Amino acid sequence: MDVIRRILSITIAIIASALMQEPSALCGTAEFQPTIANKNQPPGKPPAGMVWIPGGEFSMGAAVNGEGSHEMPMASNDSQPVHRVYVGGFWMDATAVTNAQFEKFVRATGYVTIAERTPTKEEFPTAPEENLVAGSVVFAPTDHEVPLNDHYQWWSYVKGANWRHPLGPQSDIKGKDNYPVVQIAYPDAEAYAKWAGKRLPNEAEFEFAARGGLSGKTYVWGDEFRPGGKWMANTWQGKFPVKDAGEDGYAGIAPVKSFPPNGYRLYDMAGNAWEWCSDWYRPDYYETLAGKGGVARNPPGPD
Repeated sequence: MDVIRRILSITIAIIASALMQEPSALCGTAEFQPTIANKNQPPGKPPAGMVWIPGGEFSMGAAVNGEGSHEMPMASNDSQPVHRVYVGGFWMDATAVTNAQFEKFVRATGYVTIAERTPTKEEFPTAPEENLVAGSVVFAPTDHEVPLNDHYQWWSYVKGANWRHPLGPQSDIKGKDNYPVVQIAYPDAEAYAKWAGKRLPNEAEFEFAARGGLSGKTYVWGDEFRPGGKWMANTWQGKFPVKDAGEDGYAGIAPVKSFPPNGYRLYDMAGNAWEWCSDWYRPDYYETLAGKGGVARNPPGPD
């Protein structure tokens, strides 16, 4: 088994400061069992900016609504049922990839991100010619409350939006070297990872790392949203998607390391910007793993 695997986290292609009033919960129930972390030591000196994650066996997934004392009403069906998973040890970046890090990659390689490329008629044969303009999807606050099951209400395609101009041509990243890079598509994330000599984590690795050694806790730091009144993550405050009040100090995304790390010394494993994993998506994948029984070892994700 290759235990000297290097992994990084990279933010998703869309601007997103936690889209709920609280970060995604990891939820505990009677189904949860303690995390059994490996006791292996880091294999050598830590690569710059990386943290050793020992791996081990843990309970992955979210609570089925109504079970246990920490069920999450907003937990989606595709995050259920809770099932046991084993992952090997790996190195992981302590923070999401920053604008400065991504710019270094672009300067070295001349890479052009998906959002910077002009869509072609071959790719989108039914699209009007005037819509074939480079850009990306940007979070667009509404002026009134809307049904939260209709995501199209608060996302808008903006011509000219890309990692250098996250909200569109009028925006930029000057003075934001230590902010997580956004407007990054999956191929962009993979290209950066390959250049850096790393790879994206799969979902099981990411969740093991995010839990920080905890099991059955509502958040990556425990059960209390604001322990001692302290903000633990960059989340949305106020009526969503109308206005983020910024009570945690940030309306929108925050610089990396703005909030305390989790038990593995990883930052922003909840809240702030979305992050890419290497897996393909299939809504019944957790059911498939749970149905096999036993412990799933290093699951790579659905085919």
